[in-house]
Amino acid sequence: MKLVLRISILGILIISIFNLACNNTETNKTGKIETIKEANIDYKSKNIENMQSAYKGEVTATAKYKAYSDKAELEKYHLIALLYKAISFSENIHATNHKTVLTELGISVPPITPDYKVNSTKENLSNDINGEAYEFTTMYPNFLQIAEKAGSQTSVTSLSYAFNTEKKHKIFYEKALGDLNSNTLLTLPSVYFICSNCGNTYENILPGHCDFCNSLSTKFIKID
Repeated sequence: MKLVLRISILGILIISIFNLACNNTETNKTGKIETIKEANIDYKSKNIENMQSAYKGEVTATAKYKAYSDKAELEKYHLIALLYKAISFSENIHATNHKTVLTELGISVPPITPDYKVNSTKENLSNDINGEAYEFTTMYPNFLQIAEKAGSQTSVTSLSYAFNTEKKHKIFYEKALGDLNSNTLLTLPSVYFICSNCGNTYENILPGHCDFCNSLSTKFIKID
């Protein structure tokens, strides 16, 4: 009886060990499959696709913010119009940088026809806060990961400039919308300084150098 019991227990142990081994093997096989799928991604092609998308987005933002500036001026929000003018200038620098990268990668960049809608300034600001948030929390971080895996340092640099700047733009829009809602627009900046190399945007005071690309103050454009 004891012998039978021992054999039964031993059999259970053997089955358990076998099942565990099978599960680990399956996990390992799954891991290998995932690794193969990861390896099959053409990061260089995906990076080019992302750079084209980023370029289109920045070209559209350039035109859109210029139109929003005109709209704000019509609504007698001069300082918000100035903000949009400055950010439009900044986005154009990002577009130019992205286009340069694409050209260096041997990609022909077709003309872009911007597609956007002009609403009230309050609606525009609210939409732009969400848009800028998406760019620096989701779009640009994803694009940067692909660019790094593709080994394209020029892409990484251009995307990083835009990524860092969009964070600041969101804060500017939030401040403008808050002041618009509380009717305290006179507290908004009356002058902006844009780094002509990376698009970094500063309020009121010209910095000695750019925090993002280290360009000297002589490389900044004044918007007032």
